[in-house]
Amino acid sequence: MKKNSLTLKLAAPLSAVLAALTLGACASGGSSESCPNAPSAFAKNEKDMKLTKEMFYKDGKFDQEAAKQAYIDMMKNLGYPISENLRDNMWVSDFALGDFPAVGMGGIFWAQENEHGVFGHEILLLPNQMLIEHWHVAGNGLPAKNECWHARAGTSYCFGESGEDASKYPDVKVPESQKKYVTVNKVSVADAKKGNIVWMGRIGARHYQIAGPEGAVVTEYGAYHSNDNNRYTNPSVGF
Repeated sequence: MKKNSLTLKLAAPLSAVLAALTLGACASGGSSESCPNAPSAFAKNEKDMKLTKEMFYKDGKFDQEAAKQAYIDMMKNLGYPISENLRDNMWVSDFALGDFPAVGMGGIFWAQENEHGVFGHEILLLPNQMLIEHWHVAGNGLPAKNECWHARAGTSYCFGESGEDASKYPDVKVPESQKKYVTVNKVSVADAKKGNIVWMGRIGARHYQIAGPEGAVVTEYGAYHSNDNNRYTNPSVGF
């Protein structure tokens, strides 16, 4: 019994050292593909997920590769299938606000062509991450965008002009940096377990999303549009 007890006591520190060495090697330039066993910020229990600004900025610059890896880790944690297309063509943004864990998004355009106005998009949101408040206008020969959202994994709280009062969800919090830019406070829940569709409610309505505590993968169905026709309540946004 003493021998077994001693073995258990030594195994934990040894595994911690090995994990630290692996993480150090990956942080030194190893790709996520070459570091498949690197410790993840995403634990099975979402309460253990820890995301900090320091993880996503190097010398003051947004580290897109770190952001992509965080979304990959999140999707794995949610059991969402990661295709080659998604891995190769995923994009990320912190909206030039420097607060990626709280305000940002990832995504991929599955389809976007103007001949027939087809648009399909996957929205990726880290736990409790906010997709900034915005709206869409007509311009460049295109109508204002209409859209709806379908959670594929996790939960997203879709804020806009219609839905339930936000006070019903006290644990869903707008990041401190964005509180003065929020103008709509009704919410509809896109829940992957329910498979429901949430519509914007009115074309031209202001809207934003906040992911639940385990993050969210949300399919957006909408009309073809141009990013030039996006408008943001926060004037500092860059996208």
